[in-house]
Amino acid sequence: MLAVYSSYRTSPAHYKARIILAVLGLAFLLGMMAGPAAAAGPSQIVQRLNASLLAVMQEAETLGYQGRFARLTPDLVRIFDFPAMAKAAVGRTWKSLDPERQRAMVEAFSAFSIGNFAKRFDGFSGERFEVLGEEPGNRGKIVVRNRIVKANGEAISIDYLTRMKAGQWRVVDILLDGRQSELASRRAEYAAIIERDGFDHLLRSLQNKVTESGG
Repeated sequence: MLAVYSSYRTSPAHYKARIILAVLGLAFLLGMMAGPAAAAGPSQIVQRLNASLLAVMQEAETLGYQGRFARLTPDLVRIFDFPAMAKAAVGRTWKSLDPERQRAMVEAFSAFSIGNFAKRFDGFSGERFEVLGEEPGNRGKIVVRNRIVKANGEAISIDYLTRMKAGQWRVVDILLDGRQSELASRRAEYAAIIERDGFDHLLRSLQNKVTESGG
């Protein structure tokens, strides 16, 4: 435990990546159509995420990476605001991108993020998840305090920053060790790549990571 796109042709790795992005696209469509789940509060959506992760952990070997990715995608698309996270990760360059590049970045960032969960939560050794409560964040956001407790009692903090969007609470950042923003780390990493090699290189890099994981 915790351990693409327009240029793709017909190699096995590219084919698998297309399947991954097709699953992702369907999940986005279903997420837009979903309605009744809007009443869930910040703690409830994190509990839902924890339940999804625990389920794939318990079946990790049977599912394999692609199975875990496919199983997690519908829930993660509903729980995370991936479009907003992708925009924030790209930073000031976002406004200069045409709609096609923005869409491609959202797809690649979403697939990469879901893939990280599928890779990290790849087995079960008696772990449990605990939601510890909520704290106010800035600009109306809510931090949900959360941790993973290993079988030996060791606890790992993985908190989630949430905000309301269109009547639904969505996760917009992951806080490791209770304070380290994963989105801020991505933004710094992406800014360096964009400055050095340009946005298209960043996009291809993310798409290739999706392909490699799918292979």
